[in-house]
This record gives sequence, structure tokens and C-alpha cells, in this order.
Amino acid sequence: MRRLLPLLVAVFAVLSIAPAAGQSPRELGEILASDGYYVEPGSELVDVVELQDLIKRMRDRGFNFAPVVLASNPSGGAPNLAAAIVDEFEDSVTVVVLTPAQVGSDSTEFSITDLDAAGLASVDEFNRNVNDGFVLFADHLAPGVSAPGASTGSSGFPWSLLLIVVLLVAVVGFVVGKQTKSEKERRVYDLDEARTEIKHQLDEIANVILDESDAIRVADSHEAQEYFESASKTYADALDLLEKTTNLPQMETISDALDKARWQLRAAVALRDGEEVPPEPEKERATCFFDPAHEPARETAVLRTSAGEREVRVCSADAERLRRGQQPEPRSINVGGRPIPAPMAPKSYGGGGFGMMDTFEVILGSTASSGGFGGFGRARPKARQHRRYTQRQEIPMGGASRGRSSVRRRSGGSGVSRRRGSGVSRGRGSRR
Repeated sequence: MRRLLPLLVAVFAVLSIAPAAGQSPRELGEILASDGYYVEPGSELVDVVELQDLIKRMRDRGFNFAPVVLASNPSGGAPNLAAAIVDEFEDSVTVVVLTPAQVGSDSTEFSITDLDAAGLASVDEFNRNVNDGFVLFADHLAPGVSAPGASTGSSGFPWSLLLIVVLLVAVVGFVVGKQTKSEKERRVYDLDEARTEIKHQLDEIANVILDESDAIRVADSHEAQEYFESASKTYADALDLLEKTTNLPQMETISDALDKARWQLRAAVALRDGEEVPPEPEKERATCFFDPAHEPARETAVLRTSAGEREVRVCSADAERLRRGQQPEPRSINVGGRPIPAPMAPKSYGGGGFGMMDTFEVILGSTASSGGFGGFGRARPKARQHRRYTQRQEIPMGGASRGRSSVRRRSGGSGVSRRRGSGVSRGRGSRR
């Protein structure tokens, strides 16, 4: 059966979707928290299905086992990389990093002595077969976790194995087809979601046009009427494009058209009231920073974030709130089924397109309002099973003790101390 292992691995590899090379510890932590493992493109052959099964069996025992396979040696070595990834987790985890030169590991679930022993026991097996190496490493930490009924050699042509390979190829074809269908369904869902929000904003502009039409048409300003007619035409063109659009980039074009229509309406109203035409925005948007559905923005404020400063526009009502030292409530826009504050939502959804902002400050004149859209910033990776650990036993959150020995990483407290990372040289000159 070992003779056909590369063929099996090649089939299984189709099922995996690996991210690009050169991941940082934080990015690797997020991938591990989401997928449970990471296999870098171009690395040694790995049976992903077997790897996922091992991860599941370890989790059934209460351990968050996270394997990483890299195609090249990280600059700081596998042990340091494993330690850096572990630092990204708020909950307990065991990270094992396999590179062409080393087996490195770090853990908040096992002591460094356990990791050293597991690495020494499994390093030769890693050189023969990556999956068997991970199994032996895990089995040394949690005896008995290795799958029962390990494969054995057999004589004659393995017809049953060939049948399995054929079935797997069929399954791969089915999965790829299903993924393609799912991707198409997701694109349709995203487009419908964005279209719903853009249509809502178009309706708000239509209401402004209807509310202002009579007053502007009777105003003694030919220029105001020209701006008003331009705004009406921009609105009509955007509405027509909305009915024909088939992708999100086109939705962003409509969002830009809405900004232009808002400025044209603001100019028409200003001329009607005997005021000067506000300058057409070049970098900042003409829409209100906090809610694009508000009346056309009239005042300029400064948005200050950790990335720097830029000008934004706010409506009169939100400007007044800022002067009182209050933070206006942002409109929520659904993006991927999740409500996102309008300033952070993509422009294709009618949002501000500012991306994720943990904290920010909006300055209007001499008044500053500090705040943040809590919970919407860049999240730290979370282990899939959330537990807190004592030195003697594991306590599931909200449940009774399961009564197993464990290790908790803490600063200044009791428990087993941890040096950063365990590593074992693979000591081989060629790759399999």
C-alpha cells in the first residue's frame, strides 16, 4: 500500500486550499484557528484528510493540536516560529512546525519536557512519512491517540486500493464542482446584498430630489436649476446601471455616482439659498461619514486613526452632535451577512471604504470625538474549543471538570514554566 501513497496524497491534496507563502505568525495563527492546520505550497507531501482526522482525535481528547508544514526553513528556526504562533492564541494550543531541517514545537497544553521527548521520538518517522510523524508526535503527548488498524503490507496487486483511488478521483471532481457552484452562489448573494443597500441609498436621493424640486424650480437661479437637473440625470443613470450590473466593481461605480449626485444636490440647494457652491470633493466623499443615507454632507471634519489623518464630510445633524462632544451613531450595512458600520463597509456596498478601524477620532473645529466600532477591528485568532486551565485539571467553560492533567500558561502565577519552543534537527540531507 505504501507504493501508491504518493498517488493517494496527490488526490487528497486537491481538496486542500493553501494560502500563499511567507505568512506571518499572526496570519498563521488565524489560519490555524480557522482551518486547524497549514500546509505551505511546495512543501513535503501531506495527506490532508489523515491530518484533519488526527486533529479531530486530539480535540476529542481536549487538546488543540495545530500542525504546520513549511516548504523552507524560517529565518528564526522552527521552534521560534512555533512559539510566535502560540503567542497569537488567547486559549491553549499546541503548535508543531515541520520544516526541511527541523521539527519545532511550542505549547500551552504540554510541558517543554513532553515536547522535547515527542520531537525526539518522532523525528525519524517524519523523515519517512510526514503524516506518520505527526501521529507519532501526538501519540507521545496523548498515548493511544494514533488511529487503530494501521496499514500493513500485502501481496499481489492492490485492486481494492485502486478502486478507492478511482472513487476518490470521482469525489474530488464532485467536490470541485460543488465548490465552484458554492462560489457562484456566494457571488450572487454578495451582489444582491450590495444591490439592496445601493437601492436604499438611491431611494434616499430620490426623496431629496422630490423634496427640493419645487423650491429649486421657482428659485431665481438658473445655475441652481442646472445643478439640480444634473443631479437628477446622475441619479437616473445610476438607477439604470443598477438594473444592469453583474459584479461588485460596477457597484462601486454606482456608489461614486451617488456621491456625485449628492454634491450636485448640495450645490443646487446652496445656490437656491444664496450661498456659494461647495467645492466638489476630490479625496473625501460627498456623503456623510457616519451614514450615507443622511442628507448631503455640509461640513468638513478630520478623521484621525492610527494610519494617519484624512478629511471626511458630515451632515449638519452629525456635525451638531460632534460639537456637543457626542459620537454620532453610524449606520450598519450588511456585508457577507454581517452588519458593518457604514464607514468601514466597502464602497461597492455604498460604505465609506475606510476598512477596519479599532479606534478613531473625528475632529470638527476645536471639538474632537473619540470612539471606535468595538468588535469590528482585526480579531486575534481564537482556538475552536474555549477552555480555561488550572494546573491540576481542565474546566470546560460552563461545565463540570473532566479531570485530566494539564498545563496553563500564565504570567507570574503557578504552573509549569515554559521556555520558548522545542526543536529537533531532522538530520537528513535530502527531501523525500
